[in-house]
Formats: sequence, C-alpha cells, structure tokens
Amino acid sequence: MDEVQRKFTNPSRHQSLASFNRQTREHALSVSLPFHPSLSKPISKILGQHDIKVTHSSATSLRNLLTKTKTTPPTHLTPNTIYEISCSQCPSKYAGQTYRPLVHRMKEHERCYRLNNAIDESTDRIKSAPAHHALTTGHTISWNNIEVLKSLTSRSQLDLTEHAAIQIRQPAMNRTDRAPKCSSLWDPILPKIAKSLKSRPSGISFSTSTED
Repeated sequence: MDEVQRKFTNPSRHQSLASFNRQTREHALSVSLPFHPSLSKPISKILGQHDIKVTHSSATSLRNLLTKTKTTPPTHLTPNTIYEISCSQCPSKYAGQTYRPLVHRMKEHERCYRLNNAIDESTDRIKSAPAHHALTTGHTISWNNIEVLKSLTSRSQLDLTEHAAIQIRQPAMNRTDRAPKCSSLWDPILPKIAKSLKSRPSGISFSTSTED
C-alpha cells in the first residue's frame, strides 16, 4: 500500500504529467489568420476553447483576400459601352450600344459605309444608321472622332441607358422604332441617367487601327 501511495505522490510523476500536457498543448492544432482589429480577439478566444492556437499575420489583410485588382482595358476594347457617332457636316448624331469590345462594333459601322452595305436587303432593315446617313446624304461621318458616353459594368444596363440617351438627347440619326423598348415606369429617372453620360474620346482611328 505504501508503494502504491509513493507512486501517485511521487513529484517526478507530476512533473512528467505536466511535461506531457505541455507537449500536448504545443502540438495542438494551430491556424494562421489575417489580423483584423475587431474580429481577431473573439475568434482567437473561440478557437482557443477547442485547443486551436491562433497566430495572426499582418502581411495579408482581409480586404486583400476579399477584393480583386481589376485591370481596366483600353477604351477602344471596353465592352458594355454606350457610344456616339457624329456627322462632320451637320449636327446629326447617333447613340448606340455594344456589349462587345467597342472597336468591333465601330468597324462594322465603318464597313457598312465603305462597302455601301448599310441596309440588309433580305429584311430591308438598316444595319448601320451612321452609314445609311452618310450614303443617303453624301455627308462624311467622323469615324476617327467616335466618343464613349458611358462604360457600364453589366450588359443588363445597356438597354435602359441607351433608351435614356435617345429619349433625352434626341440624336437625329437614331430611329425611335428601332430603339430599345423600356417601360414607362423608368421615365422619371431618364433625365438623371442621361445627365450621367459624359463624352470622352474612344481612341479609335481607322487609319491606324489594326484590331479585327
């Protein structure tokens, strides 16, 4: 009996148990999380209750993890764009939209003019209003002065924005029967949308452009 009591009261045994517990804690699961001023402390406390050691890194922030750096394409390659084409010999203008890179749609307009192909003969529909204007009036279109009115983040915004550009700015080359149809419920905000349209150069030049 004395031998058993000595085994359980032996100081070296307690030291061994303490060492074992310390080693167990040292080998507990650990995670490294980005430091956040208000979240790091409560998260560490919660995980600590489950023997999970938390270390914090200042090299990476939550903001960096949750955001992406976006590269803005050159204006002539920007998709989801409202654009404006002008006549160099009269005040007529044309407002249009494209969900593709802008230069691709501009080349289609210019090609329709250059090939005298502004109307689709099978449907009798005008394929390019600027080309049709130039071919029927003898005027010259400012192909190298095409302007961007607005670049949008989503294709779904194109119809309403173009509708506002046409209804409020009244560009003479646009045919209202071919314009996008939007509910009259949008009418009260059309002036505000049109006011947000700001002309800027597209950077497209048909004398030097090599885009296909």
